[in-house]
Amino acid sequence: MRSIFTFILFVTLGSSLSSAGSGPGLRAPASGGTVADRMLIGFRGGFNFTLPMPVKRFSVIQNLDGTQTDQGRKDYGAFYKNPGYQYGFSVLYRINGKMLLSLEPTFASYSIKYETKSVWNDAGDNGNRIEINTAYADRLKYFEIPLELRVEMGSGQIRPYLAAGLLYGIRTGAMANAESEVVQYIDDVAIDLENTHAAGDVSGNFIHSRIAVFPGAGVFVDLGGIVLYGEADYYFGLHNVVDESARYLNQQTVGSSYDVPDNLKPDNLAIQIGILFRIGSGGSSGGSSSGKGKGSAVPCPVIKLKR
Repeated sequence: MRSIFTFILFVTLGSSLSSAGSGPGLRAPASGGTVADRMLIGFRGGFNFTLPMPVKRFSVIQNLDGTQTDQGRKDYGAFYKNPGYQYGFSVLYRINGKMLLSLEPTFASYSIKYETKSVWNDAGDNGNRIEINTAYADRLKYFEIPLELRVEMGSGQIRPYLAAGLLYGIRTGAMANAESEVVQYIDDVAIDLENTHAAGDVSGNFIHSRIAVFPGAGVFVDLGGIVLYGEADYYFGLHNVVDESARYLNQQTVGSSYDVPDNLKPDNLAIQIGILFRIGSGGSSGGSSSGKGKGSAVPCPVIKLKR
Protein backbone atom coordinates (compact mmCIF):
# COMPACT_ATOMS: atom_id res chain seq x y z
CA MET A 1 0.00 0.00 0.00
CA ARG A 2 2.87 2.39 0.86
CA SER A 3 4.56 1.66 -2.48
CA ILE A 4 1.37 2.33 -4.48
CA PHE A 5 0.77 5.61 -2.62
CA THR A 6 4.35 6.76 -3.26
CA PHE A 7 4.15 5.80 -6.96
CA ILE A 8 0.95 7.82 -7.50
CA LEU A 9 2.38 10.93 -5.84
CA PHE A 10 5.67 10.81 -7.74
CA VAL A 11 3.88 10.26 -11.07
CA THR A 12 1.76 13.35 -10.32
CA LEU A 13 4.88 15.35 -9.59
CA GLY A 14 6.58 14.01 -12.70
CA SER A 15 3.72 15.14 -14.92
CA SER A 16 4.05 18.62 -13.41
CA LEU A 17 7.78 18.62 -14.12
CA SER A 18 7.27 17.59 -17.75
CA SER A 19 4.99 20.58 -18.31
CA ALA A 20 7.23 23.04 -16.47
CA GLY A 21 9.57 23.65 -19.38
CA SER A 22 7.04 24.63 -22.06
CA GLY A 23 3.71 26.31 -22.63
CA PRO A 24 2.28 29.60 -21.44
CA GLY A 25 2.53 28.59 -17.79
CA LEU A 26 6.34 28.86 -17.76
CA ARG A 27 7.55 31.87 -15.82
CA ALA A 28 10.93 33.54 -16.25
CA PRO A 29 13.62 32.95 -13.58
CA ALA A 30 13.82 35.67 -10.96
CA SER A 31 15.75 38.89 -11.45
CA GLY A 32 17.76 38.26 -14.55
CA GLY A 33 19.27 34.95 -13.54
CA THR A 34 22.18 35.80 -11.19
CA VAL A 35 22.85 33.20 -8.50
CA ALA A 36 21.99 35.61 -5.68
CA ASP A 37 18.71 36.65 -7.29
CA ARG A 38 17.66 33.01 -7.63
CA MET A 39 18.30 32.13 -3.97
CA LEU A 40 16.23 32.41 -0.82
CA ILE A 41 17.31 31.59 2.72
CA GLY A 42 15.26 31.26 5.88
CA PHE A 43 14.05 29.24 8.84
CA ARG A 44 11.38 26.63 9.36
CA GLY A 45 9.88 24.61 12.17
CA GLY A 46 6.91 22.48 13.07
CA PHE A 47 5.71 19.21 14.53
CA ASN A 48 5.54 15.58 13.43
CA PHE A 49 3.83 12.29 14.19
CA THR A 50 5.44 8.85 13.94
CA LEU A 51 3.96 5.57 12.70
CA PRO A 52 6.37 2.90 14.07
CA MET A 53 5.82 0.20 11.36
CA PRO A 54 7.31 -2.96 13.03
CA VAL A 55 8.68 -5.35 10.39
CA LYS A 56 9.78 -8.14 12.78
CA ARG A 57 8.85 -8.62 16.43
CA PHE A 58 11.01 -9.79 19.33
CA SER A 59 10.44 -10.50 23.01
CA VAL A 60 12.49 -11.59 26.02
CA ILE A 61 9.78 -14.14 26.83
CA GLN A 62 9.54 -17.10 24.46
CA ASN A 63 7.83 -20.49 24.41
CA LEU A 64 9.85 -23.50 25.50
CA ASP A 65 10.18 -24.61 21.87
CA GLY A 66 11.80 -21.26 20.97
CA THR A 67 8.82 -19.83 19.10
CA GLN A 68 7.43 -16.35 19.74
CA THR A 69 4.63 -15.83 22.23
CA ASP A 70 2.04 -13.12 22.72
CA GLN A 71 3.54 -12.51 26.15
CA GLY A 72 5.35 -9.18 26.07
CA ARG A 73 4.08 -8.37 22.58
CA LYS A 74 4.22 -4.62 21.93
CA ASP A 75 1.03 -2.68 21.32
CA TYR A 76 2.10 0.47 19.44
CA GLY A 77 0.18 3.68 19.81
CA ALA A 78 -1.55 5.32 16.84
CA PHE A 79 0.55 7.88 15.00
CA TYR A 80 -1.23 10.84 16.65
CA LYS A 81 -0.05 9.53 20.04
CA ASN A 82 3.59 9.85 18.93
CA PRO A 83 4.19 13.61 18.59
CA GLY A 84 7.56 15.19 17.93
CA TYR A 85 9.04 18.36 16.53
CA GLN A 86 11.60 19.66 14.04
CA TYR A 87 13.32 22.96 13.27
CA GLY A 88 16.08 24.11 10.96
CA PHE A 89 17.28 26.27 8.09
CA SER A 90 16.22 26.53 4.45
CA VAL A 91 18.28 27.35 1.36
CA LEU A 92 16.22 27.43 -1.86
CA TYR A 93 17.50 27.88 -5.40
CA ARG A 94 15.10 28.74 -8.25
CA ILE A 95 15.82 26.52 -11.26
CA ASN A 96 13.27 28.23 -13.49
CA GLY A 97 9.89 29.92 -13.28
CA LYS A 98 8.19 26.89 -11.69
CA MET A 99 10.81 24.73 -9.96
CA LEU A 100 12.88 25.26 -6.82
CA LEU A 101 15.55 22.99 -5.35
CA SER A 102 16.28 23.22 -1.62
CA LEU A 103 18.69 21.92 1.01
CA GLU A 104 17.26 22.18 4.53
CA PRO A 105 19.44 21.12 7.50
CA THR A 106 17.07 20.10 10.30
CA PHE A 107 17.15 19.01 13.94
CA ALA A 108 14.33 16.51 14.53
CA SER A 109 12.91 14.61 17.48
CA TYR A 110 10.61 11.60 17.00
CA SER A 111 8.49 9.79 19.58
CA ILE A 112 7.62 6.06 19.62
CA LYS A 113 5.23 4.86 22.33
CA TYR A 114 4.06 1.32 23.05
CA GLU A 115 2.75 -0.90 25.82
CA THR A 116 3.37 -4.52 26.81
CA LYS A 117 1.52 -6.96 29.04
CA SER A 118 2.85 -10.19 30.54
CA VAL A 119 0.77 -12.64 32.57
CA TRP A 120 1.81 -15.57 34.77
CA ASN A 121 -1.18 -17.81 35.57
CA ASP A 122 -1.64 -20.35 38.35
CA ALA A 123 -1.53 -23.71 36.60
CA GLY A 124 -4.80 -24.78 38.16
CA ASP A 125 -6.71 -21.50 38.43
CA ASN A 126 -6.61 -18.55 36.02
CA GLY A 127 -8.16 -16.38 38.71
CA ASN A 128 -4.79 -16.48 40.48
CA ARG A 129 -2.19 -14.70 38.38
CA ILE A 130 0.39 -11.93 38.20
CA GLU A 131 0.27 -9.26 35.49
CA ILE A 132 3.01 -6.82 34.51
CA ASN A 133 1.84 -3.86 32.43
CA THR A 134 4.52 -1.51 31.10
CA ALA A 135 4.25 1.71 29.09
CA TYR A 136 7.32 2.72 27.07
CA ALA A 137 8.22 6.00 25.40
CA ASP A 138 11.29 6.25 23.16
CA ARG A 139 12.56 9.65 21.96
CA LEU A 140 14.88 9.53 18.94
CA LYS A 141 16.83 12.60 17.83
CA TYR A 142 18.44 13.15 14.42
CA PHE A 143 20.31 15.78 12.47
CA GLU A 144 18.74 15.52 9.01
CA ILE A 145 19.55 16.88 5.56
CA PRO A 146 16.52 16.80 3.24
CA LEU A 147 17.09 17.50 -0.47
CA GLU A 148 13.77 18.65 -1.91
CA LEU A 149 12.34 19.67 -5.28
CA ARG A 150 9.25 21.90 -5.34
CA VAL A 151 7.03 22.61 -8.35
CA GLU A 152 4.74 25.63 -8.12
CA MET A 153 1.21 25.27 -9.48
CA GLY A 154 0.30 28.95 -9.85
CA SER A 155 1.70 32.39 -10.62
CA GLY A 156 0.02 34.77 -8.18
CA GLN A 157 0.91 36.03 -4.74
CA ILE A 158 -0.38 32.75 -3.25
CA ARG A 159 1.18 29.78 -5.04
CA PRO A 160 0.46 26.15 -4.07
CA TYR A 161 3.13 23.58 -4.89
CA LEU A 162 3.94 19.87 -4.94
CA ALA A 163 7.18 18.51 -3.54
CA ALA A 164 9.33 15.39 -3.41
CA GLY A 165 12.66 14.68 -1.81
CA LEU A 166 15.25 12.43 -0.19
CA LEU A 167 16.20 12.64 3.49
CA TYR A 168 19.41 11.48 5.17
CA GLY A 169 19.53 11.59 8.96
CA ILE A 170 22.29 11.06 11.54
CA ARG A 171 21.21 9.86 14.99
CA THR A 172 22.27 12.32 17.70
CA GLY A 173 20.64 10.60 20.67
CA ALA A 174 17.90 8.31 21.96
CA MET A 175 16.25 8.22 25.38
CA ALA A 176 13.65 5.85 26.81
CA ASN A 177 11.19 5.92 29.69
CA ALA A 178 9.41 2.86 31.09
CA GLU A 179 6.65 2.80 33.71
CA SER A 180 5.70 -0.64 35.01
CA GLU A 181 2.83 -1.81 37.19
CA VAL A 182 2.86 -5.25 38.83
CA VAL A 183 -0.55 -6.53 39.94
CA GLN A 184 -1.33 -9.83 41.66
CA TYR A 185 -4.81 -11.34 41.31
CA ILE A 186 -6.15 -13.71 43.95
CA ASP A 187 -9.54 -15.09 42.93
CA ASP A 188 -9.63 -12.20 40.41
CA VAL A 189 -9.19 -9.61 43.19
CA ALA A 190 -6.41 -7.15 42.23
CA ILE A 191 -3.58 -6.34 44.64
CA ASP A 192 -1.00 -3.74 43.59
CA LEU A 193 2.46 -5.11 44.28
CA GLU A 194 4.87 -2.65 42.69
CA ASN A 195 5.10 0.46 40.52
CA THR A 196 8.44 1.36 38.98
CA HIS A 197 9.84 4.01 36.66
CA ALA A 198 13.03 3.66 34.65
CA ALA A 199 14.74 6.07 32.26
CA GLY A 200 17.98 5.91 30.36
CA ASP A 201 20.01 6.30 27.20
CA VAL A 202 19.09 3.75 24.52
CA SER A 203 21.19 5.16 21.67
CA GLY A 204 22.87 1.78 21.33
CA ASN A 205 19.54 0.21 20.33
CA PHE A 206 19.50 2.16 17.04
CA ILE A 207 21.83 2.45 14.08
CA HIS A 208 23.56 5.76 13.34
CA SER A 209 21.62 6.80 10.25
CA ARG A 210 18.24 6.77 8.57
CA ILE A 211 17.16 7.30 4.97
CA ALA A 212 13.65 8.24 3.83
CA VAL A 213 11.90 9.52 0.72
CA PHE A 214 8.97 11.86 0.89
CA PRO A 215 6.22 13.46 -1.16
CA GLY A 216 4.69 16.65 0.07
CA ALA A 217 2.51 19.66 -0.70
CA GLY A 218 2.43 23.25 0.45
CA VAL A 219 1.79 26.87 -0.39
CA PHE A 220 3.99 29.96 -0.79
CA VAL A 221 2.66 33.38 0.23
CA ASP A 222 4.76 36.04 -1.50
CA LEU A 223 4.87 39.29 0.48
CA GLY A 224 7.51 40.94 -1.66
CA GLY A 225 10.55 41.19 0.59
CA ILE A 226 9.80 37.90 2.33
CA VAL A 227 8.00 34.67 1.46
CA LEU A 228 5.97 32.68 3.99
CA TYR A 229 5.15 29.02 3.42
CA GLY A 230 3.44 26.05 4.99
CA GLU A 231 4.08 22.42 4.03
CA ALA A 232 3.11 18.85 4.92
CA ASP A 233 5.43 15.92 4.07
CA TYR A 234 5.13 12.18 4.58
CA TYR A 235 8.46 10.41 5.18
CA PHE A 236 8.59 6.78 4.06
CA GLY A 237 11.35 5.00 6.01
CA LEU A 238 13.44 2.83 3.69
CA HIS A 239 15.15 0.52 6.20
CA ASN A 240 15.20 -0.89 9.73
CA VAL A 241 16.58 1.68 12.21
CA VAL A 242 17.17 -0.81 15.08
CA ASP A 243 20.67 -2.21 15.62
CA GLU A 244 20.05 -5.97 15.45
CA SER A 245 23.49 -6.82 16.83
CA ALA A 246 22.76 -4.93 20.07
CA ARG A 247 19.16 -6.02 20.59
CA TYR A 248 19.74 -7.84 23.92
CA LEU A 249 22.72 -5.81 25.18
CA ASN A 250 21.04 -2.78 26.77
CA GLN A 251 20.52 -3.93 30.36
CA GLN A 252 18.60 -0.76 31.28
CA THR A 253 15.68 -2.02 29.23
CA VAL A 254 16.27 -5.76 28.90
CA GLY A 255 17.25 -6.34 32.53
CA SER A 256 14.89 -3.97 34.29
CA SER A 257 11.75 -3.95 32.14
CA TYR A 258 12.13 -7.10 30.01
CA ASP A 259 12.01 -5.09 26.79
CA VAL A 260 13.88 -5.65 23.55
CA PRO A 261 13.22 -3.54 20.44
CA ASP A 262 11.37 -4.85 17.43
CA ASN A 263 12.78 -4.17 13.98
CA LEU A 264 11.22 -0.84 12.99
CA LYS A 265 10.88 1.00 9.70
CA PRO A 266 9.16 4.17 10.97
CA ASP A 267 7.12 6.57 8.83
CA ASN A 268 6.59 10.22 9.79
CA LEU A 269 4.06 12.92 8.98
CA ALA A 270 5.78 16.33 9.27
CA ILE A 271 3.89 19.64 9.23
CA GLN A 272 5.85 22.88 9.23
CA ILE A 273 5.83 26.59 8.50
CA GLY A 274 8.72 28.76 7.38
CA ILE A 275 9.90 32.21 6.39
CA LEU A 276 12.24 32.95 3.47
CA PHE A 277 14.30 36.03 2.63
CA ARG A 278 15.67 37.02 -0.76
CA ILE A 279 19.40 37.66 -0.88
CA GLY A 280 19.40 39.16 -4.40
CA SER A 281 19.01 42.80 -5.37
CA GLY A 282 15.41 42.63 -6.54
CA GLY A 283 12.64 40.77 -8.28
CA SER A 284 10.07 38.34 -7.02
CA SER A 285 10.69 34.69 -6.23
CA GLY A 286 8.49 33.73 -9.11
CA GLY A 287 6.57 35.17 -12.01
CA SER A 288 7.88 37.14 -14.92
CA SER A 289 10.23 40.07 -14.47
CA SER A 290 8.04 42.49 -16.40
CA GLY A 291 6.56 45.60 -14.82
CA LYS A 292 7.84 48.78 -13.29
CA GLY A 293 9.46 47.38 -10.18
CA LYS A 294 13.00 47.91 -9.06
CA GLY A 295 15.43 47.55 -11.95
CA SER A 296 12.80 48.02 -14.69
CA ALA A 297 13.50 50.37 -17.56
CA VAL A 298 11.18 53.42 -17.46
CA PRO A 299 10.94 55.61 -20.61
CA CYS A 300 11.68 59.29 -20.03
CA PRO A 301 9.42 61.94 -21.57
CA VAL A 302 10.82 64.13 -24.29
CA ILE A 303 11.56 67.65 -23.01
CA LYS A 304 11.51 70.48 -25.55
CA LEU A 305 13.55 73.55 -24.73
CA LYS A 306 12.20 77.00 -25.74
CA ARG A 307 14.57 79.27 -27.63
